[in-house]
Amino acid sequence: MRPDEALAFLKEGAAQIISESELREKLALGRPLRVKFGVDPTSSDIHLGHTIVLRKLRQFQDLGHQAVLIIGDFTGMVGDPSGRSATRPHLSHDEVLANAESYRVQAFKILDPVRTEIVCNGDWFRTMSFEDVLRLNSRGTLYQMLQREDLGERLRKHR
Repeated sequence: MRPDEALAFLKEGAAQIISESELREKLALGRPLRVKFGVDPTSSDIHLGHTIVLRKLRQFQDLGHQAVLIIGDFTGMVGDPSGRSATRPHLSHDEVLANAESYRVQAFKILDPVRTEIVCNGDWFRTMSFEDVLRLNSRGTLYQMLQREDLGERLRKHR
């Protein structure tokens, strides 16, 4: 499939593509892309919103690309809010891994397991030193963090 045809196929049902020109350029390279989606397994069931993204990942797979499902085993344990109004409960690693297995089974009802790589973000985060965390945080500003609607709202409520 030509890059413009692939782009038209991938645009179907998409509300926004950031950046369309960059995606077009990458598709024109003629090599498989690695398309990533991260989920924090804070419960045992994926929700309808996940299925929308999983179906888009499947479209990439149908075009010959590699899907990467990033399981937030580390962020799932620490209660990362990720767009929610309240911090999620802290879970044990065993609870998160059990939920992750449930996610995997459900995701493979949509994704092709052969063309899906599964990785855990804890594989990266658990090895970070405090200096690494500070260095990572220095890539963003306090203003950028406050622009996140969930964080800004929580701060306003607790004044």
